[in-house]
Amino acid sequence: MKKVGAFFVYLLAVVVILGMAGLFAGYAVTNGEKNLSYVYVGDVNVSGLTRDETEALLTSRGWGEREGTPLTVTSFRGESFEVDPVRSGVVIPLEKLVEKAYAVGHDGDMIGNLLTAVKVYRHPVDVTRGEVAVDTDYLGGLIDTCLSDVRASLDGGEYAVDADASVLTMVKGGSELHVDRQDFLNAIVTALRSGQSELRYTKVDAEPQEPDFEAIHTALQQEPSNAYFTDDGTFTVVDEVVGCEFDVQQARDLWNTAQPGDTVTVPLTISRPEVTGDFLRGMLYRDLLGACLTKFPNSGANRRSNLQLCASKIDGYIVYPGETFSYNEVVGARTEEAGFLPAPAYVDGAEKDEIGGGACQISSTLYAATAFAGLETVERANHVFKVSYMQRGTDATVTIPAEGKVIDFKFRNNKPFPVKIVTDFNNDESTINIEIWGTLTPSDYMPVEFDNSYGWEHDYDRHIDPAYPDRPGYTIKFSVETWGFEDDFSSGYRTLTHRLVIDENGSTVEDTILNPELPSGGYALDTYYQHP
Repeated sequence: MKKVGAFFVYLLAVVVILGMAGLFAGYAVTNGEKNLSYVYVGDVNVSGLTRDETEALLTSRGWGEREGTPLTVTSFRGESFEVDPVRSGVVIPLEKLVEKAYAVGHDGDMIGNLLTAVKVYRHPVDVTRGEVAVDTDYLGGLIDTCLSDVRASLDGGEYAVDADASVLTMVKGGSELHVDRQDFLNAIVTALRSGQSELRYTKVDAEPQEPDFEAIHTALQQEPSNAYFTDDGTFTVVDEVVGCEFDVQQARDLWNTAQPGDTVTVPLTISRPEVTGDFLRGMLYRDLLGACLTKFPNSGANRRSNLQLCASKIDGYIVYPGETFSYNEVVGARTEEAGFLPAPAYVDGAEKDEIGGGACQISSTLYAATAFAGLETVERANHVFKVSYMQRGTDATVTIPAEGKVIDFKFRNNKPFPVKIVTDFNNDESTINIEIWGTLTPSDYMPVEFDNSYGWEHDYDRHIDPAYPDRPGYTIKFSVETWGFEDDFSSGYRTLTHRLVIDENGSTVEDTILNPELPSGGYALDTYYQHP
């Protein structure tokens, strides 16, 4: 019995000694100032280091930079975004890492700390491993925004043709580019854990389906054809057709070697026609064919108003080839309801106020402009008396009386292209300028000057830049022959008006009489009476 009792006493003593030793060891572990052995921060061994030494070592290894260096993620179409490592929850701040490394075996449980110190010998601890509080809402939001931007740039899988660059382009994948969102998020977390600063993610669930290049080729293949004017007399332009061709097999090869989301660029063979729609549109109304300017310095307010109203009604009017322009039809009746005012005019051989007075100055200026342009006069009559704003033989009176003969000014567009009337009423300068714009053909004389100074009492010299510098320029002017009644000018005048085309050497190359030809072979002279 004594031996058994002595054994238990001995055993108890051993237990007490061991317990005391364990408590002492646990106390030493718990209150030590250094990290336990076999403690790591990622791939950095921080065993046996104080907090300050741990921080210094981690800093030297770049761990401090991780929390301040964003991860740049690039996805399809080059869309990219930056991830804040700390906000993501994946990267732990340096200060917190130091504390986590020291916390291993340094909490308040001495026995537990002692057991931890023993355990790490067999199972080293990496404080960056284990459960990480990843902010999936933050990362998911970045991913969703990126993928939304990618889809917006994918153009739905449609192709585009750039004839100028001679290429066909399409995005590989288009609307069928599908991404595993969770896999994308996991890739970001992995990159953050490994300390990467850049990540490219272009992984798709399935390869996009190849387009039907044969069908695209059939849709695009065409022979070039020139633009043209419609034959309905409106000179509407039908645009050119650009020829297009491409190699179907080359397109397939380019598609197959491209990555999802990439722009596939297929070379095109572009055949351009000689005549384009822009060229034809540019031909219309590009050349100044004729012009005339008259003045009205002594006109009152009512007459000026009538002049401006008449000018506005013919401004921009287009006369197509073969069409006849009627001044009375376009301007309309000169009535108070139409906005015309009473102003001086020649009525029944006398000058008196009439509604629309002044309309004849616009018709006369227009007549002279059309005559300069070489347009055909269909109907025109001179005034009874000479008007102050025109030379004899170049005026054109108009009237729409309630009773009696209607007098109109009409001209026909005898050109192969339409012409446009352009008016410029300048009340401050007391001038009205009327221009005829059209298209000079190779057989037309190119005007560089409309010269009234050789026969007109009111000089008007209009110099214009050559429309085509490689062609000779011509001066166009009027010359008026004048005779008195029975050689007596006291009663009145008769005139014959010539349109002259003069070359750069001063030689007349064309002399056209503007007065109508009589059946007898002569010309109907314009007759003007002296004012009573």
